Amino acid sequence: MHKIIGIVSLGIIGIMIFAISVYAQTPLTLQEAMKVGLDNSKYLKISELNAVVAQEKYHEVNSTRWASLAFQGRYTRLSPVPTFMLTLPPSIPVFGGQSFPISQNVYNNYDLQLSVQQPIFTGFQLENASKAARDNVQAATYDTKANKSDLKVQIATAYWTVYNALQANEFMQENLDRTEAHYKQAQDLLAQGMLTQSDVLSAKVQVSNSRLLLLDAQNRLRLAAVALNNILGVPLNTEYTITSVPQAGDTTLPDIGKLLQEALDNRSELHSLELKVKAAGAAVAAAWGAYLPQVSVVGNYYYQRPNQRILPTLDAFRQTWDASVVVSLPIWNWGQTASKVDQARAQRQQAELAEQQTADAVYLDVTQSYLNFKQSKDKIAVAETAVKDAEESYRISDQKFKVGLVTNTDLMDAEVALLQAKLNYSQALTELEIARVNLEKATGQL
Repeated sequence: MHKIIGIVSLGIIGIMIFAISVYAQTPLTLQEAMKVGLDNSKYLKISELNAVVAQEKYHEVNSTRWASLAFQGRYTRLSPVPTFMLTLPPSIPVFGGQSFPISQNVYNNYDLQLSVQQPIFTGFQLENASKAARDNVQAATYDTKANKSDLKVQIATAYWTVYNALQANEFMQENLDRTEAHYKQAQDLLAQGMLTQSDVLSAKVQVSNSRLLLLDAQNRLRLAAVALNNILGVPLNTEYTITSVPQAGDTTLPDIGKLLQEALDNRSELHSLELKVKAAGAAVAAAWGAYLPQVSVVGNYYYQRPNQRILPTLDAFRQTWDASVVVSLPIWNWGQTASKVDQARAQRQQAELAEQQTADAVYLDVTQSYLNFKQSKDKIAVAETAVKDAEESYRISDQKFKVGLVTNTDLMDAEVALLQAKLNYSQALTELEIARVNLEKATGQL
């Protein structure tokens, strides 16, 4: 029985390990990372909800332009009071001296009221408030697009950082293998009397340094993977296989003037602020409208027991109605309206300055992104040539070292140069991809 339980337990553990290994090897392209990150982003969901709030605010403001219907019901219990009686003079024949109630006392009062109100003229306050709310809805939509572009840049940067860390880890492992082979060769040459003990110790130190570099590279890889998982909104211990590779061949450099124009036409931030300026202008007009007369039509339908308009008072439900035109004109409110207008004007100026400031920032963003992309493009060819030269230099130094034609130091220098050349090339590739996505974002193409 214990054996059976042990076999089952081992089977379950094996299945779990298999599932974990399969999950750990989940391939992930850059586009898939974008989708996962956008779907899971709480920051982006907050931005989308801001757009929903703006949309509902528009519906709220716009609804005040149309007729409103309200119902009110009330029950009142009155305290008893003496009945109002009329006593006839004694001189009146037959009925002289008798008393008659003038009005019936009703102690249970029921009041049902239906009211309708339609604004006719509000100094264009409601119309302008509706325009401002509508522009803010569109601005919030553009804000969401801008936030989505920012998030895509963060995802791409984190993705290529992991790629670069993976490459560095691979290069460090290759470097360790080379230095260990070098150390073994040094020991063999020492035995043949072709190297000194000092040379062997230098090769051994080189192996230790390579191991330290590998440990650092492995830690940077783990940190980069955690950062990527965090931006994707997945568990931090999730492991992916990075499958996208940098596209070094596609490095066409467009005209910067064209890029600037594309940015001015496409950047969501500029469209958002343009709409916010329009909304602020409508808000100024709405605030100024409080100086003008306000006209509305009001109608009421009453179903009451007793109905106060019907005499004599009866303990029964009766219906009545009324309709009126209400005109109001503010005369003096201690400068309240003027203060609201000044506030709205100041907010409009803020929006205009923010639009100008953002336009300057976009110009700077495009220029910097263009220059970074150009620099990354230029570095690719140089770094690629450096790798080829370093590989050839190491190959020659390694062969000469085996026959004693170069010193131990020369070979170690070649190893370091090869490692640095490969790291530089990998860094140049990832910088190019990051520069590319930043340029796309800067021009509003992302």
